[in-house]
Amino acid sequence: MMDRIILVAQQIAKEGKVPNTALIKSRLPKNVPLPAIIQGLKLWKENPQKEIDTPTEPALTAAAGGEGSTSFDALLEIKIEQMIRPLVTEIADLKEQLAALKKQIKTEDKE
Repeated sequence: MMDRIILVAQQIAKEGKVPNTALIKSRLPKNVPLPAIIQGLKLWKENPQKEIDTPTEPALTAAAGGEGSTSFDALLEIKIEQMIRPLVTEIADLKEQLAALKKQIKTEDKE
């Protein structure tokens, strides 16, 4: 469950927001206890870039209180996160390259 909480905190941070218990709680199943969210947030703050495997269906079932099956929405969210993660990384890399090129152009213009 901690991995899921940390993943949510990372997702919030990537959106340019500061993760907090309320934002994290809003993106988790309703029955995730607040102390677990607080602990997960502390773990995220200690290592915001921690590599975590995207939770599998059984992990989500446990996080949802062991109901025996995960909701379609939760599975869809996992799949979307899996597909978006490489794109977000690529966009960040492209932004860095663009900034470097702009800097290089400015330097050349001054010469």
